[in-house]
Amino acid sequence: MATAISTPIEQKITLYPAEDRFSGPRPAVLVLPGGGFRELTAHEGEGYARWLSGLGLHAFVLSYRLLPEGFPAPLEDARAALEHIRGGGHGLDVGPVGVIGSSAGGHLAGLLMTGRVLSVEEGVTDPPRPDFGILAYALADFDLVPPPVVAHLLGDLLPLKDELSPARHVDASVCPAFVWATAQDPPGLPNALEWARALAAAGVPVELHVYPDGGHGIGLADGVAYGGVPHPSVAHVPHTASWTTACAAWLRQGGFLVD
Repeated sequence: MATAISTPIEQKITLYPAEDRFSGPRPAVLVLPGGGFRELTAHEGEGYARWLSGLGLHAFVLSYRLLPEGFPAPLEDARAALEHIRGGGHGLDVGPVGVIGSSAGGHLAGLLMTGRVLSVEEGVTDPPRPDFGILAYALADFDLVPPPVVAHLLGDLLPLKDELSPARHVDASVCPAFVWATAQDPPGLPNALEWARALAAAGVPVELHVYPDGGHGIGLADGVAYGGVPHPSVAHVPHTASWTTACAAWLRQGGFLVD
């Protein structure tokens, strides 16, 4: 069951602890929903959190700041949430800490993974980074996104387009990643391929899955709209929905998840 927590960054977080049948230190995941920095889609927030909780991971869903408040605000929120998870103030016994992000949330996850500090930031050194990343049709490079969309997302920060393209900043220090998209997702597929290319080129362990069916924003692909808010992208595509099984196997193989 979800538990609301309450202090500055914590009031932006909804916690879904690992199910009661799991004991001892458990891995944790910062969940960054997509929504084009205009909304936070529940099926990529609560939906992912329920799935992760059932696997035995603690899930922390972050309501990061949205437009018209642009960068670095959402990145500041994500870093603070990562520090909060590791800090232990939530009272849970936490092991490795990863991040999962979809679309715009995946872009934010990528910035966390690369440890990118923007030129518009002051006093930021050695930002917190996750131990593993799960990238669902995540934005890798703004050059792979239609220019009108880029202009809408970045506004006055358009000159920082390259800085804000996380795949351009991948090096060997980036955490292992699980990357997936569908062949029917025009923005998702080329960005997923770029993520895989950049990670592999840097020698970072990466697993890539491309499924034949399903559009952008499909989430778990199980047809369930969480949080009481139906979403037109929440389709039921059984084969694509198997990405969660593949991802769970990847977490176990990497030693991040022990049953």
